[in-house]
Amino acid sequence: MIRFAAILTTAAICFPLGGQTGSADSVPPIQLAPPAVAGKLIEVAGTVGQIHIVAGQGMPYLELKRGAEITRIYLGPMPFLIAENFNPKAGQEVAVKGYKLTDSILAAQITFVTEKRTVRFRDDQGWPVWRGGFGRGRGR
Repeated sequence: MIRFAAILTTAAICFPLGGQTGSADSVPPIQLAPPAVAGKLIEVAGTVGQIHIVAGQGMPYLELKRGAEITRIYLGPMPFLIAENFNPKAGQEVAVKGYKLTDSILAAQITFVTEKRTVRFRDDQGWPVWRGGFGRGRGR
């Protein structure tokens, strides 16, 4: 009886697989595009407001103040920020180049005006510079 149940179960699982049509060759290839292409590349300047860089608390971001307007600037993963010695301070003047999302900006590069230091987050095509691994292939 157990042998019959095992054969019946195997047949129930395998039989529908034989009825599948098509092949993997008929599936069109997925065109990969950098996530940044969803937004328009813009440049803004202002001062750093609050900084939200806490491990385990989601994508790190800072708030850019321009007059009464505050915009979230999303950065990159913590290991990348640490490797780049990215340590913004509230009140620092910055120039941001990034991709405009609905209500925020995805950073492509941030320049600390007074220090004359630029940190690149995305390459010219919009791909994250850390995608080759930290310490390898970063575009500075």
